Amino acid sequence: MKKVAVVCGGYSGEAVVSHRSAQMVMDNIDRSRFEPVKVMIDKLAWKAEWEGVNYPIDRNDFTFTAKGVKCMFDGVFMIIHGTPGEDGLLQGYFEMLGIPVTTGGVYTQALTFNKKATTRVLSSMGFHTARSLQLKAWEPYSSTFISQHVGLPCFVKPNCGGSSLGTSRVNHLEEMHLALNKAFEVDDHVIIEEFISGTEVTCGVIIWEGKVMALPVTEIVSKKEFFDFQAKYEGLSEEITPARLSPEVTENIQRLSEDIFRKLECKGMIRVDYIIRENEPFVIEVNTTPGFSEASIIPQQAAAIGINKTQLISAVIDSCF
Repeated sequence: MKKVAVVCGGYSGEAVVSHRSAQMVMDNIDRSRFEPVKVMIDKLAWKAEWEGVNYPIDRNDFTFTAKGVKCMFDGVFMIIHGTPGEDGLLQGYFEMLGIPVTTGGVYTQALTFNKKATTRVLSSMGFHTARSLQLKAWEPYSSTFISQHVGLPCFVKPNCGGSSLGTSRVNHLEEMHLALNKAFEVDDHVIIEEFISGTEVTCGVIIWEGKVMALPVTEIVSKKEFFDFQAKYEGLSEEITPARLSPEVTENIQRLSEDIFRKLECKGMIRVDYIIRENEPFVIEVNTTPGFSEASIIPQQAAAIGINKTQLISAVIDSCF
């Protein structure tokens, strides 16, 4: 039986989402095959929760000692959304220790956590992406120049971050300064993207029976102006699986998502977000550590084709060994 660290928490505002995801794994993992231990990481401490007691993690070898016995891990189910679990930092640490992780490696994670770098790479590979600008906190800027380049409305986002934290939709020029300040509170690099009018969808990808497999496509209908933190996690959106798309567009989204999984050398599970304009999908974001709570999109998509949570978790773990 493999001992698996379910690593959660992190250093960003997404930590609360990460803890929900970790609990879903703990509640549904196949305990006849895996022995899970929740490992909570924050800036103050790393600790393993074992039989109701928290034990400090020895960062020299990622072990903990309980009742005089040193406990080691066979693998890591990485469920930190944001830094340091989604951006490659912990992947490098575990790679040095020789411990398998349920995400891509350092390069993949660092690339996909950087929105501008991801869209630049995907665009060079032939995928459709939104026009965008990148702005650093210390650089002067002109709202007029930004609007001329990407148009209005547009989206202002932290370049490295998730769960739509710090993200704003700018409809009028006078809103630009406030939106930039909000994004700079999360990251000192900001990306400003053109608004693409169309249908918002998302597609999960996993390894199933040894093969890369796209899950059913989900259509996102937000009750907010866009799919922000509240829409994602506080029930202010409708998630329709399968999406109301033609079979041809659905298949195209799934093949594109599988192609992205392979070309970016992903592992475990990912979710690719799109806007479909006139049947043409534009890649908005590649999420390599997607939300994984009871109500999250990937478990919904898996359930739609008869894969339950326990089977899904096992598939994700198996893909890293």
